[in-house]
Amino acid sequence: MSAPTAQAREVRQRMVPTGMQRLERRRRALLAAPVLVPVSMAGAFAVLQRLLGPRRGYNAGFALYWVGWCLGFPLWVLGPRRLLRLLRAGARPSAADLAFLAVPVVGAAATELAPVRRAVDPKVAAVMVATAAVNAVGEELLWRGTYLDVLPEDPWRGAGWPWIGFTIWHLAPQIILPSRRGRAQFLVGAGLVGAASARVAWKTRGLRWTLLAHVLTDACGVRATLYRLGRPDPDSPPTPPG
Repeated sequence: MSAPTAQAREVRQRMVPTGMQRLERRRRALLAAPVLVPVSMAGAFAVLQRLLGPRRGYNAGFALYWVGWCLGFPLWVLGPRRLLRLLRAGARPSAADLAFLAVPVVGAAATELAPVRRAVDPKVAAVMVATAAVNAVGEELLWRGTYLDVLPEDPWRGAGWPWIGFTIWHLAPQIILPSRRGRAQFLVGAGLVGAASARVAWKTRGLRWTLLAHVLTDACGVRATLYRLGRPDPDSPPTPPG
């Protein structure tokens, strides 16, 4: 065997363990994310509130979550091509699964949109739709797509464990903007959204259908949008003059 050939073979042999080690590091980070995301974002919202004030801290906290965890982390784990493939993939769900996906949409429309629908003007509607699209795409990639791709044969670590992290993470923004329905009831709603998405993404092997339902659910968040824009909640008592 010639010297160049032997050297090339030695390089390839060194590269294989290195590649496997890199994949293992990313797998471990993925399994740690359901703990790291809620803890890190709770700290971030608390700090940003002190530095920027409540409303700006709220907006900055979500920007950090979207850019860092929802986009940067999945890109590091999978890369852009695999993420795009996940967004396009997904067999047609059964009628039962479509009904399961519809439950959080109907619930959000009834409890979050309908009671304050008169507060929705063109600017509010535009921000609602834009933030819903960004949040839904990012969360489906972070909490569903990456796990489905890396752990496709493990329903607990590939669907159940990230569902727990997804649910608990929703406590972090409540540090600044608590739900009017209370934290427990809000977490139940978040858990329902996550359970529907986790079930259907796992069964259809993609995010196409869960993404649509997630966008529709998030687009019902009128009060959060009013808060982002610095507008009063229509159900809040008026501030007394003077």
